[in-house]
Amino acid sequence: MLYEALEYVDLLITLGYSVLIIVVGYIVGILTKRFVIYVLSKVGFDEWFKRFAVGKAILRGGYSVSEFFGLISSWTIYLTFTLLALGLVAASLGIGWLSEAFYIIIYVYITGFIKAFLIIIAGFILTDTFVGYIYKSSELRSETRLLIPVAEYLRIMIYLAVIVFALEQGGLSIYSLNMLLMPVIWGLTIAMVLIILAQILQQVIRR
Repeated sequence: MLYEALEYVDLLITLGYSVLIIVVGYIVGILTKRFVIYVLSKVGFDEWFKRFAVGKAILRGGYSVSEFFGLISSWTIYLTFTLLALGLVAASLGIGWLSEAFYIIIYVYITGFIKAFLIIIAGFILTDTFVGYIYKSSELRSETRLLIPVAEYLRIMIYLAVIVFALEQGGLSIYSLNMLLMPVIWGLTIAMVLIILAQILQQVIRR
């Protein structure tokens, strides 16, 4: 009887710690979000980042760039602390496999998401810079018309390569993704070739 009562008390204490962990995570998430938004807005990151395609996509979603990064940071913290609390409760209940599963999610998937997210953002910025340089290298209007499908094709291909590389570095399985992307890549390649041939044909007819 006394042993059962002590177990019940231990469970209540563990639940209390778990709630405390979630509350602390919520507070840390809010503070981190405000800090990220404040710092990025002060250094002019919003204005710089919206020059890139990914920044424009974020703006079309109804968020400023600093708000978007603040939300990503806060929700990552919320999820991490919640999973820690759930892992603690599961361990207290003697469900070791479930507790271990929660910790694996934190170690593998959340840290993998952070790495993949940073790689994707950096890769997209470098890709947009490279494609922008291609556009600037063309001075003639006729060259620009032929260059547009090639440049956008390169942009999409590099985007896909960056995503695959980021997911791989994040520790996620990409075999199925590679299988799904193959027909997409071939379709984009054929479409790009047809567009270029159509542009060339139009120029020949006009002459």
